[in-house]
Amino acid sequence: LFRSGIWRINDNTKPIRIIPTAMDFEKRLEDILEEDISIISEPRKWMIIGRQVQTAYSGRIDLLAIDQSGAIIILELKKDKSDREVVSQVLDYAAWVKELAYEDLATIFSNYEEQKKNGTSNPLETAFRDSFGIEIPEEINTNHEMVIVASELHPESERVVRYLQKNYGVPVNAVFFSFFKDGDAEYLSRSWLVEPSVGEELDQVKPKRWNGEYYASFGYQQDVVEAGMKYGFLVAGGGDWYARSLDMLNPGDRVWVHMGSGKGFCGVATVVEPRQPVDDFMVDDNGTQKSVLNVVQTRLLTIRENPDKADYAVRLKWIKKVPSYKDGIWEKGFLANQNSVARPTSPKWDYTVER
Repeated sequence: LFRSGIWRINDNTKPIRIIPTAMDFEKRLEDILEEDISIISEPRKWMIIGRQVQTAYSGRIDLLAIDQSGAIIILELKKDKSDREVVSQVLDYAAWVKELAYEDLATIFSNYEEQKKNGTSNPLETAFRDSFGIEIPEEINTNHEMVIVASELHPESERVVRYLQKNYGVPVNAVFFSFFKDGDAEYLSRSWLVEPSVGEELDQVKPKRWNGEYYASFGYQQDVVEAGMKYGFLVAGGGDWYARSLDMLNPGDRVWVHMGSGKGFCGVATVVEPRQPVDDFMVDDNGTQKSVLNVVQTRLLTIRENPDKADYAVRLKWIKKVPSYKDGIWEKGFLANQNSVARPTSPKWDYTVER
């Protein structure tokens, strides 16, 4: 395996080799990578979303990152060349990461930000936009990548990584760092076990056209969805990320409403009014004004009860809707995601609207 070296040039032509030295590999390198993950990611771009992330299987992921396409990167730092279990360990972490929903990753990022910034944090989608200059994809964590970070790797582990990559396309790789000290100056060198390809990722993040049609997910109990279909409203809440996306909707916008939980779409509607807290939201029941809280059985949270988790409603005028909850429309190839409201750019969304 190729290992890079560093030479200092003295007297114009005389090379003096700088000998690699030991460092507190895991802790110090983890600090360095957290400060600037581009040391590994370039020419790609990643954003750290978690550090020492506790998994469900008692292990901790050293660093967790996201790329521009919404793929998740698992980074495991190892200083001990003799650790032959590192590949199985990182695969085990990947099996756990693969099952994480958007809200799980948003929580991981929020906890990471709060710890790093002493209690303050930005939402994941805001940090993503600030970091990459684009909106976060409608679907994230559809792909992931595993990176073993080491000074050296046992030959057996190297063979396993190459085998998994070449024969099965498993996205696992290893990157090697050497530490050099020359007087007061310190240096790091980096080399990959298998040089990563960037073409596919860059294709994935090219801006795509939005067709102007909004998507909304009505992920509530049946009685709330049925009331929304009857009285003309959409509800979202349970956290700032869910509720705030309702602000994307303005009067006159057209929105296609998915019922969530695999139930399909219930209809398409025009937005009549922007979001309001359910505390103040009234509906017309045969000429009588009633609070939305009184036309559903499911308990909706008010701002007075829980400002952070409160539910909000957007008034709609149905253009067309299915006859009942059980008649939701769904076909293979339709788009559905975890967002309360989204401006999808996926080809699936064009297909969904056209159908």
